[in-house]
Amino acid sequence: MTTTITSIRQPVISSLIEFMLGDYFSMPSFHGQRAIDSTAYSLEFYFIRGAIFYYLGQYNGAIRDFSMVLRMDWRHRGAAAWIAKAERAHCRGAGGKCR
Repeated sequence: MTTTITSIRQPVISSLIEFMLGDYFSMPSFHGQRAIDSTAYSLEFYFIRGAIFYYLGQYNGAIRDFSMVLRMDWRHRGAAAWIAKAERAHCRGAGGKCR
């Protein structure tokens, strides 16, 4: 099986669409629990959107979204690794000229 950019992007985009149209709107609105759940959804949204930006080659947008994930949860396992990955890709795309 040949892996193409389209086949890599498809699961990420599908995950974002599923997240956006999923169970979020059918959640019960318990006063205290709703705030916790919406933060978790926001974190997941920024993480998935960061991955989409990365796969689209928009590395600055990806770095911004992964940084937002770290602001919400500084212990997030993947966000720091994705930031490093996006920064390396950005440097390669800029002809080796890094910030």
